[in-house]
Amino acid sequence: MIRTVIIDNNLDYSKKILNTILSNFKDIQLMYVATTYKEGINIIKNNLIDLVLIDLKLPDNGGIKIIKQLNSMNNIQKPRIVVISGNYELVSQVNEKDCIIYKLDSFEEAYKKIERIISDINYENNGKEVKRFIASEIFKLGYNIKHKGTQYIIEAIIYVYERNNMDLIDNLEQNVYRYISYKHNKTINNIKTNIIKATRGIERANQLTPKISIIMVLNKMHQQFN
Repeated sequence: MIRTVIIDNNLDYSKKILNTILSNFKDIQLMYVATTYKEGINIIKNNLIDLVLIDLKLPDNGGIKIIKQLNSMNNIQKPRIVVISGNYELVSQVNEKDCIIYKLDSFEEAYKKIERIISDINYENNGKEVKRFIASEIFKLGYNIKHKGTQYIIEAIIYVYERNNMDLIDNLEQNVYRYISYKHNKTINNIKTNIIKATRGIERANQLTPKISIIMVLNKMHQQFN
């Protein structure tokens, strides 16, 4: 579910938009409604929120304050923001990456903007779920999650999974480790060495190789997600 909060001291417009969205997207859940800066920021800080619909025209410039605080949050905690405003001067003060719905926009246009945000959130949430699953399976195999080599092997699994091409495993060094080495500005040998060290550090090291570990996790992923 996409956990949503409205922050608006005049809820008519926001509720109309959200009702339209709720009728078309069953995975949207309105969790809270706030009408002040203090209420809104407390809700976001104390709950896991995916989407914030906020009217900039809150008392004491509260809408701008909330957005500045949201933009200072780390990417894991930070919800996506939909700015609702009829004030072009206030809009000029917010981050251009935020989705902006003007009160003069048609509902069709507002719907399309939020639809794009929802698609992005679903994509991000699916990615997080996949990463959690991989980390869990790697941990079950005995890997130390904090080991640098374990992080590289997780990246290798994600790389193969996202490309849906098991043939990449035939030559891990050239097909997969090369990508990871480029991403981290390391040599292929450095990536390979760290992955081997992480694999040798587990109790089942005599039974497992990096290649076998990757295949085992990918097979479970295909059962889980496909």
